[in-house]
Amino acid sequence: MSWNLLTGLLLMAAPPDFSAPLTAAGEKTSASTATLTSDGQQLVLDVDVVDTTPSAATDDVHSDHVEVWFGLEAPDALMPSRVVTTSPEGKLFTVSGKDDPKALEALIQVEFPADEFCRRDKQAVREQLGTAPKRTRVLLGLAHLGLFPDGRPPVLYDVERYPGLSPALGEGDVRYEALRTATGYHVRAVLQPGALLFVPKDGVRTLRVRVDAIDAGDAGTKETLRSTHPAPKWGDAQTLRTVKLAKPLTPKLVEGLPELGRPLARAPGAKQAFDALPPYFLRTGKTWSGVRVLRKSPTSSEVRVCSETLDDVTGYSPQASVFGPPTPFVGGDTASIPMTAPGAPTTLYLSRAPGDLRAVLSSKVVEAFRFKDGTPGLVERSDDPMYGRYTDGPCGGATTVTVQLVRMEKQGPKRTVLLTWDDCGSPILDGAGHVVAQYPESADEDTTPKITWATPGQKLRITFGSLLTLEATWKPDGSGVKVLSVR
Repeated sequence: MSWNLLTGLLLMAAPPDFSAPLTAAGEKTSASTATLTSDGQQLVLDVDVVDTTPSAATDDVHSDHVEVWFGLEAPDALMPSRVVTTSPEGKLFTVSGKDDPKALEALIQVEFPADEFCRRDKQAVREQLGTAPKRTRVLLGLAHLGLFPDGRPPVLYDVERYPGLSPALGEGDVRYEALRTATGYHVRAVLQPGALLFVPKDGVRTLRVRVDAIDAGDAGTKETLRSTHPAPKWGDAQTLRTVKLAKPLTPKLVEGLPELGRPLARAPGAKQAFDALPPYFLRTGKTWSGVRVLRKSPTSSEVRVCSETLDDVTGYSPQASVFGPPTPFVGGDTASIPMTAPGAPTTLYLSRAPGDLRAVLSSKVVEAFRFKDGTPGLVERSDDPMYGRYTDGPCGGATTVTVQLVRMEKQGPKRTVLLTWDDCGSPILDGAGHVVAQYPESADEDTTPKITWATPGQKLRITFGSLLTLEATWKPDGSGVKVLSVR
């Protein structure tokens, strides 16, 4: 981008959303300044640095340069920045909400009597903690950028501080030029939403900002840091100033999903599905990935009557969700968008009509169809632990299977159970809890149930080998379900 173009963008911009002097420790005023303005699509950053001792160093840290910090509106929105990490997998924990390695080490070292009944679960839950706890800081929710007076490519610092994630600037996310002045240098940059690294899924209305200018000085002298905060600290979101944008940014986050990246009024059903999507998105080069952090206390329940949980300990697992391209599932006014996350692949199903957006999130769909009135529908099959968790003892490893209809209505998905059974007993029940058949067992053939259509969209067939076939029917609006045995 040419300097003239950047100048034009700046001149067309509204009054800055952010403007502040850059002062060093002990200074009350400074001629160095920084301004930031949003035009609704991108940010325009203007930094004027007074530096009378230009450095020839080319190091990205120990040289003259500008560092820009961006952060989410709520510090620690994703997870605490100060945590305890352990070996060998780099797990992340807090103990009673604090980064206290001594408290975690005390739990790791607990010993139990050899004859204690729940010893296995107690030991297993502590083994989940790892070893050698130590403090660390993560930067989830923050971006740390470097811009230089010689105009070299921008730098994304601290990429190792995003455990489990792979942040990367995309081409064109940060475009800037630097100009030497009589008193130092001037940086002007156009920043796309990707330069923030992390953005809320409904767009950027408020963010946190800090701008630092590092003066490396002459060789052998101590560098000077001037900042828009009077007491800047590395990686501390509290030293970033909260800025409300007059023109919020509306990034395009997922292909085929323009509803993301901007605040929109949605019907209750669509709102429910969109609320279940990751709350934030992370820039990963050419694309965005949904990001959330799972929080869970270490738990073990290998023995059914024992369930050991370390309630004071919270484990943090950052997860990125990758979105695939949209494809119609029952016509051009519908789209299914796959979302892949560790251990939790799922799909967002959408139906669009003028003024009528419908959506449902599901990882269990086996068939898609339309009801007779044209409403999109799905058939889901879920397999869940019979006791809510797999454990020991009779039927401890049993699975309950549920087959149900999903009708995508404007007020939300309407789910109707067709059949349910478990692999520890023999009754097959309909949605009202009535026994419609007994699960067939045979040593001679595979009775694993298969779900197909007898009449597409109207009559569903569930076949248990050659021994049993059930058919489910329903009224045009999805009500009045009937299940009959036809073999």
